[in-house]
Amino acid sequence: MKLQLWYFVISSFNFALHYAIWNKNRKEIYNNIEIQSMAVTTFILTLLVVTGLMKLNVYPDFIATFRKGFYLLISGHTTTGFMTIYAKQFFTEWGNIALFTVIIAMLIGGSACSTAGGFKGLRMGIIFKGFIRDIKRILLPESRVQIDKFHHIGDIVLEDKHLRSAMLIVFAYIVTFAIGTLAGIFFGYPLSSAAFEAASVTGNVGLSIGITQVSMPGTLKVIYIFIMWIARLEFMSVFALITFIFFGKKRKWAR
Repeated sequence: MKLQLWYFVISSFNFALHYAIWNKNRKEIYNNIEIQSMAVTTFILTLLVVTGLMKLNVYPDFIATFRKGFYLLISGHTTTGFMTIYAKQFFTEWGNIALFTVIIAMLIGGSACSTAGGFKGLRMGIIFKGFIRDIKRILLPESRVQIDKFHHIGDIVLEDKHLRSAMLIVFAYIVTFAIGTLAGIFFGYPLSSAAFEAASVTGNVGLSIGITQVSMPGTLKVIYIFIMWIARLEFMSVFALITFIFFGKKRKWAR
């Protein structure tokens, strides 16, 4: 199991990070904003999931609680999708706190330019840096020039375009997740189950609370397929394709 967890985490890293480490630039592991972001979110979410499971006494002791909770949390966070419990156990045993935590982990996902889905750690790190930068701007005198940077393979000056791009994609993910959740509720599933499955679908994870099965409504299957497709391509390429199909051809005809 320990080896599996390492595979989960390593495979969710940016391919450029793998290349940097291959070229013996090991400092990149500690300096990279994606690794820092994932370390912080993993620590916070682990505390939450363990707290939620211990509150309900789901497992007999702390070691068993941590082992089960951490494994499934990392599986969701890296969008690997491996499960060590039955789907229905999420709903009947884990409770709202642990479920909510795994939902957040699946939505955040792994690193950009990797096999993982989700918001990506890079965007989470940029958004956090953006909040810190704006707080500094409020507190510091206007005469002081503040230059903020983040490290991703190299040092990059944090500009409004980086923050705007990150926020736009995260917003698109949240809207898509909300649509998936509403679709699940519409077809009669409980809110917690619908949200869990929608997060898994949006992040292309594979964890399931029992909704995804052969007997699920056909329309919901189509909705989930579309969400998986558009979220995996990260929206902009799909929006560009749609714009080209409907507006690009019109311009061509107009000529």
